[in-house]
Amino acid sequence: MTTTSDATTITSEAGTPAGLRTAGSTTGLSRADRATREEILYYCRESVRTGLNFNTQGNISVRLPGAHDGADAIVITPSDVRYDAMSGDDMVVVGLDGTVLEGDLLPSTELPVHLEHYRRRPDVQAIVHTESTFVNVLGALGRRIDPVLLNMVLYAKGPVEVMPFEFSTNADFGRRSAELMGDDVDAVVWGNHGLLAVGTSLKLAFKVAVAVEENAEVLLRASAAGTPKVLVYADIDVPEGARLP
Repeated sequence: MTTTSDATTITSEAGTPAGLRTAGSTTGLSRADRATREEILYYCRESVRTGLNFNTQGNISVRLPGAHDGADAIVITPSDVRYDAMSGDDMVVVGLDGTVLEGDLLPSTELPVHLEHYRRRPDVQAIVHTESTFVNVLGALGRRIDPVLLNMVLYAKGPVEVMPFEFSTNADFGRRSAELMGDDVDAVVWGNHGLLAVGTSLKLAFKVAVAVEENAEVLLRASAAGTPKVLVYADIDVPEGARLP
């Protein structure tokens, strides 16, 4: 049985309805360990606490290398569940081919977008989508978010481009989002619809999301006062052995 709400077909294993728990469930041996599920839950709640998300907006996923018969899978937040009511067991495990492997709930409606970013960027191990306020201000204006803060240039690694608005729950959108982000920058703005940030770990992907939102606010305020100095990642001389803030 399949659900086809977007261009990527979501299929469950063994012919069971998508969203029903299957082999490898968290009641037994799971492809996503407890620590990974709890880390996702922690950052979901942090996204609300820090004002990056509200209600049931946003979503988070983490890559699970080799978890689907040797191929990669991801574990992603479920659709339409408030973070304060969510548990680690609510996370949904999905193969990169769209097969639902574990979970009682439907995966995030933006699953196809996450999958396209993972397919394009093997280095990406986690994705965070937020509805950050100042990111959305600049996104609604169609204005690229240039780095004016050190954290932004260190974590996002460059200017964050803005996609024109369109509905974001299909694979075609995901491919365009991944193409616009490219291979060297770690975030992209969806016009009128927030930010998608990536990282080599969930901790780093979340830092990207925080850094871009802080930068967006400073950029907006600085632009109202004058012409802000834009930083260029390639021009930053990071001393050998220095740790990121």
